[in-house]
Amino acid sequence: MWESAECNLPALTHSTHPPQPVPSVSPCSVVVHYLVEERTHESTGKIIYSTNKMSAKNLGTRKAVAQLKTASALGRLMALSDGNLYLLDAQLLNTLGSGPKIKNVTVFCVNENPNTLDPFTVQLCVGKRRCIQVCSLHEDRVAFLRELATSEPLHLAMDGSFVCVAGQGQYCVFNVESGARQDLFPYDAATTFPHVRRIAKEEFLLAGPGNLGMFVTSAGTSERPPIQWSEGITALTYYHPYIITVTSQFIRVYSLIDQQHKQTLNFSGGELLGNFDGQLYVAAASCVSCLMPQPWTMQVQALMDSERVEEAVELAEHSGAVGMSQEHYQQLCRTLLQRAGFIKLAHGVFDQAQEYFLKGAVDAREVISLYPGLLPDSVEYTRLQPPLHHLADISQAMQGDQARVAAAKTFLLSFLLHLRYLGHLTHRMEVDTAIIKLQAEGDSEDLQRFLDHSDIACSLPECAQWLLQHKQFSALAKLHRVLGNLEKCLEVLTKLVREEVTDKHFRGIQDLVDCLILATDPNVVWRYADFVLDRDWVEGVRVFTQSRAPLDPPRVLRALQRYPEARLSFLHHLIDTKKLKDEQYHTELVLHYVGEAVRLRGGGEGQGGEGAGEAPGPAQLLLSLPAPPCAGQAPGNQPACGDGGCLGEHEKALSMLVHQLKDFAAAEQYCIAQSRAAAAAGHKHSGKANIFLKLLKIYLRPPPGGSEDDIELAPAIELLSVHAEELEVASVLALLPPTWSLAIVHHYLRAALRNSLHQSHKKDSQTLLRSENLQQKFLLYKVSRDMGPFLSLLIGKVCCVCNRGFTDSAFTIYPNGVMAHPPCAPDPSVCPLTGTVFQAARPTPASPAPSHKYRA
Repeated sequence: MWESAECNLPALTHSTHPPQPVPSVSPCSVVVHYLVEERTHESTGKIIYSTNKMSAKNLGTRKAVAQLKTASALGRLMALSDGNLYLLDAQLLNTLGSGPKIKNVTVFCVNENPNTLDPFTVQLCVGKRRCIQVCSLHEDRVAFLRELATSEPLHLAMDGSFVCVAGQGQYCVFNVESGARQDLFPYDAATTFPHVRRIAKEEFLLAGPGNLGMFVTSAGTSERPPIQWSEGITALTYYHPYIITVTSQFIRVYSLIDQQHKQTLNFSGGELLGNFDGQLYVAAASCVSCLMPQPWTMQVQALMDSERVEEAVELAEHSGAVGMSQEHYQQLCRTLLQRAGFIKLAHGVFDQAQEYFLKGAVDAREVISLYPGLLPDSVEYTRLQPPLHHLADISQAMQGDQARVAAAKTFLLSFLLHLRYLGHLTHRMEVDTAIIKLQAEGDSEDLQRFLDHSDIACSLPECAQWLLQHKQFSALAKLHRVLGNLEKCLEVLTKLVREEVTDKHFRGIQDLVDCLILATDPNVVWRYADFVLDRDWVEGVRVFTQSRAPLDPPRVLRALQRYPEARLSFLHHLIDTKKLKDEQYHTELVLHYVGEAVRLRGGGEGQGGEGAGEAPGPAQLLLSLPAPPCAGQAPGNQPACGDGGCLGEHEKALSMLVHQLKDFAAAEQYCIAQSRAAAAAGHKHSGKANIFLKLLKIYLRPPPGGSEDDIELAPAIELLSVHAEELEVASVLALLPPTWSLAIVHHYLRAALRNSLHQSHKKDSQTLLRSENLQQKFLLYKVSRDMGPFLSLLIGKVCCVCNRGFTDSAFTIYPNGVMAHPPCAPDPSVCPLTGTVFQAARPTPASPAPSHKYRA
């Protein structure tokens, strides 16, 4: 059984069979068949063996049996003695045939990974003095397959198509199929016995120089580090994942995983060692002993008890789930990895602890429970049974060292954040609560960034109390906001703005506004609006422009009466961003900038030329504004611009420009801009004329409190001269003072009459075009009535002059049906094809009509 008192690794004990009497015959080549019975002692629980001799066979040679191999599928036993390879019945030990099957054999081996598909055929390789031969063993015969020349082999091992040979001082590998030979490395035959053992597919273990066990592949490379073993090895075998060697005094065990020595057993006189279908037997001169491997689960448990974590994990991963279901094996591996994580955590190896926890899918609550106060009080968590560890808490694990405790908390935070962002978290509330508490203790910006996530699922009462305790007021407000409790968030932020409490992470009133704009209840917005405006009107405007609550613009404007800058900014938002067409907003914005222009002009005059030169012009202020829409819409979408509406508001702006600013150019530019805007909006020409007529009225009307001498005569005359086409003669004559002479307005009248005549000519021209179009339609009607539709007329036709098709809609057709391009037939009365002359006037019924040009 695998035990160990030295290193807590799987040990070997041996049960020695009492030596059996050997028949007193000479020669001594005797094969004896024993039946071995294994049973467990009822009182001690130990495994004991009993043997029963079944049969014996004398091979009749003078030398002892050097090798024995079984072929279980065939029920055959192969025995090598004195250079002869015998084939025996495995049960009765009868010799098959008349004698030895193969002679002059020095060594042989069985192919443990044969290339044959026949389960009742065994491949073997035999070594002779100058060659190796590959044979196929059948139930009653041996078939020769291949022979390869080499020096006398001392030891062999075969896998698939490859044979590893230990010759005289040299190891090599043969490819049986191709015959290729790959030399490996030499050895000293005087000091090294050339052991060769198959380990895995196309991989062999060789006894190398310096007491090294060398792993070599069929390609001649080594993929594992060598094993440093003891001197005087007489035999070795492989039992996954261990290499077991025998010397004259000891049995030693080495791990194939890390190539390290794991165990030593006292055993004197060991000579032979073999793995027979999972049973290990070792033979001395006087006895045969069985080596019982301890189950790998017990080996892993022993390693974990001694805190040899890496070895336990490697052993479990390489065990291949021997003796259990895959589900059971996976659960055992998860538990093992979790236990390994807690062992590494107790030793302060945090990177490996996290790796084991993640691989083992540990329950996060099991780790958090080591840290007092981090699990919510509402969670009643009981640690797993059987326990994964024996730690009371993290302080006890770190032996009270506060620096190590702080490092352990940093590890826990990193581990929980890693879990959090991996997803598929089953205990989100416990994890988020622990993260917030740990980050609150650290007083860093990381908590603010963590709370920016909208899927926080912590215990709000406990986290709020914890944040208050650590004076994390900004984080507390953000936590309330993320969890949808805006009232509590605003309450905390208001205290921070008033400086009733302080927090270095608080950014100022913008944090309050960021929360306020999320509110969907208008009453909440109005409750805090003045509080924000009194401290920062810019942020106050953001409350109204970005709020999710439905806010009435007129009410907002009324609330902003005490904050002119904020009101102006909100007006720009309504017009520029929301694209509202309410002329009230446009007009107020226009009047504000006109008033601003008046103020700037007045200030410039009072400060001198330099100040006036730096002040922006009224036209620049007005033309930079969007044009206000018409106040109302008449039926049929016609603008209802008259004395009221938008023209009434235009009159206010123009009156300020004319009478207060005396900026006639700005007034004219304002009218041009508004007329263009009206044209772009699809308004009729009368809309343009009305605004220029309104400016003319202002020019010809004295300002409030003024006299007739204060009218603006010169700009009025210039307006009449420059924009005559925009002003209707009848409306203008109705406005002109009766005292004006004809000489004053003759330029306007001439331009207006010229424009009127031009419009009349345009109408006459349009009338003529309509008449010609009607005539052409009538002519086309007659032709289509007589000759059919034009589409069918033109299909497949070509010009009789140039023989080209008709690519456009113009063509000439003659009474005889001849068709031509108009440029190709300049004379419409002469057929260009036949030369026939058609009468052009007063045709008789017998004479054909002249040709006609058409445009379809």
